Amino acid sequence: MSRNRIADLQLRGSTSPLTVRVFWPGQAAPQPAPLLVFCMAGAGAGSRAAAACRSLSDDAGLVVLAVSCLAGAQDATTVLEWAAEHAAELGADPGRLFVAGRDAGSAVADAVASRARAAGWPAVMLLGDEYPGLASSD
Repeated sequence: MSRNRIADLQLRGSTSPLTVRVFWPGQAAPQPAPLLVFCMAGAGAGSRAAAACRSLSDDAGLVVLAVSCLAGAQDATTVLEWAAEHAAELGADPGRLFVAGRDAGSAVADAVASRARAAGWPAVMLLGDEYPGLASSD
């Protein structure tokens, strides 16, 4: 397993600035990587969520944007919208958008995917526990 690149971005959230951590795959791919918005279960998600994001990025070849969902689906939707608009700058494919979460973040991810469908977005896929790093157990 190789080490992936990580950077923090600041976006405007619904009530305060949002820090979004971006994880890029360690191996360059011949085509842009799928893009995943990973909803963390709040400020206490910490190292467990970071490990899941690293795993998803490196093992599954995804560009992962991790967001703390303190304001719920509203902030996660903001991150997904920003990610879709800036996917090419991130080296990701705007046509392959995914959303996921672990523990309480999975309910937020489900709400974000539902909002995207209701708004008529192109397909935003909800990833489930079958992907590495998404299982709730340690």
